[in-house]
Amino acid sequence: MSKILILSPAHPLRGGIASSSERLAYAFQEQGHDVKIISFRLLYPNFLFPGKTQYTDDPPPEGLAIDTLVNAINPFNWLAAGLKMRREKADVIVVRYWLPLIGPCLGTVLRLARRRNTKVVAITDNVIPHEKRPGDRLFTRYFIGAADAFVV
Repeated sequence: MSKILILSPAHPLRGGIASSSERLAYAFQEQGHDVKIISFRLLYPNFLFPGKTQYTDDPPPEGLAIDTLVNAINPFNWLAAGLKMRREKADVIVVRYWLPLIGPCLGTVLRLARRRNTKVVAITDNVIPHEKRPGDRLFTRYFIGAADAFVV
């Protein structure tokens, strides 16, 4: 049995990445692994969110440990979140990557969270974004440097 942390949007955040990460956590649990999802307290400033709200009114998924820990726009929080994740002593960290703007946050958290024997596996969507923005390449490289393996 491995201890697995999944660093990804999850309840109370809504959307496809959140629900697929929750399904992944269930699949790992069914295989006998100890799983915890590390989610975001705040993913985007509200004025940048595409839609009404980034949160769901649905009840939390049953049987999943979800810690809403990371504030994606607060670099001081990244340090605290990474160190708290490090204390979890995970064997594997699975991280979801979908937007270069999140690269500095995820890259910093992962660099602090990993221990000598921790493997970081990134599930990546849109490594090359649909719309290019200044900083995309730099942010993506920073994130990529924190992972050991990739699923695209």
